[in-house]
Amino acid sequence: MKCYVTNELQHMKEMQISLEKRDGGEMQLVKVYPSVSYQEILGMGGAFTEASAYTYSQMSEEKQKELISLYFGENGNNYNFCRTHIQSCDFALGNYAYVEDETDRDLESFSIENDRKYLLPLIKAAMNEKEDIKLLASPWSPPAFMKTNGEMNHGGKLKEDYRGMWADMIARYIDEYEKEGVKISRLTIQNEPAATQTWDSCLFSGTEEAEFAANFLRPALDKAGHTDVKISIWDHNKEKMLDRAEESFRVNNADSAIDGIAFHWYTGDHFEALQETGKQFPNKELIFTEGCVEYSRFAGDNQVAHAEMYAHDIIGNFKAGMNGFIDWNLILDEKGGPNHVGNFCDAPIMCKTKEDLIDVKLSYYYIGHFSRFIQPGAKRILASSFSRHLEAVAFVNPDGEKVLVILNTSDEEMKFTITDTVLSGEVSIKGHSIMTLCW
Repeated sequence: MKCYVTNELQHMKEMQISLEKRDGGEMQLVKVYPSVSYQEILGMGGAFTEASAYTYSQMSEEKQKELISLYFGENGNNYNFCRTHIQSCDFALGNYAYVEDETDRDLESFSIENDRKYLLPLIKAAMNEKEDIKLLASPWSPPAFMKTNGEMNHGGKLKEDYRGMWADMIARYIDEYEKEGVKISRLTIQNEPAATQTWDSCLFSGTEEAEFAANFLRPALDKAGHTDVKISIWDHNKEKMLDRAEESFRVNNADSAIDGIAFHWYTGDHFEALQETGKQFPNKELIFTEGCVEYSRFAGDNQVAHAEMYAHDIIGNFKAGMNGFIDWNLILDEKGGPNHVGNFCDAPIMCKTKEDLIDVKLSYYYIGHFSRFIQPGAKRILASSFSRHLEAVAFVNPDGEKVLVILNTSDEEMKFTITDTVLSGEVSIKGHSIMTLCW
């Protein structure tokens, strides 16, 4: 059995652990049941934002190659499932839309020229390293003229008579990206549709999301030949995802138009709400689409706390039925931006652009303990632990390899026996460490 360990003092340290055909006993067990399987895993990754792309553009060619390798290389975090934004978001250099002329119903002025400056070059650099990256795209706001408040920021709603045009714009966006060699496989209808933000935002009720999906977006995608592009609703925090899903799926034809429910982490664990959502809607994808260490809330915490925040949420979400995980910004500058409204945050990799230095955070390695080893198409399998301080989740990859990730959130070293009902072995993990075991 191969074993990899990370903590403050060591990163991805590789060891070998012996497994034997014997009974593991009863005490201090972490039991894995390969015969008990759950959801299929789509993949893991982070977000291509204009902020990340601009930061990337400010680094030397040598450092750019290093950044791509860290995330997408075989010896890096092996990201394969990522997100990007349709038009501008808060982590953009400013507000921008693909169409600014409200009379241009035929989209003759449609242009993704802004994306060609920074965003598309970063996406293409990643795809040159790893061809099979799946991309999910989310809008933060329609163009200002389509909204009730007349601006992209500060909420507002999509005017009803622009729903068809907005759906056509999203389908056109997919067309234009395909011309660039970039395939969009999934969409969410709206980032954080229940939040009026100082940045790009737009409000939708659950009913409005479903009606837009069923009556406008799905037909527009199908007409444009994008029948394989999947649509997810919500794209907001977990505590209301069950309520929103129930509301949306009451709408006529919503079930056939909507393929998944996306969610964020900013209001806490709520693993039970996630699990129940999956239970009530078992044929829908559950995709984590955003989470980060916000400077406004967690700037004073240390790197161990930040890394454990990620690992705890990833484990809990996977155990509750999550199919895919997408972190927020891949990289940011030394300020935690750029961000056109000052909404700065942390990223697993930060760049000191003036000094051309890369700062790899502990959270990068903690995420890697999942993303480097869990392959797309893997199935989660049952893992049972004896202690709340020893969080565990397990998978079996398509090639039959078993993967167990264990997080020790206590101050103390913990010894345990791992057993998969056939093989057993003695293991120990130091306090505030994460471990991945493969056999």
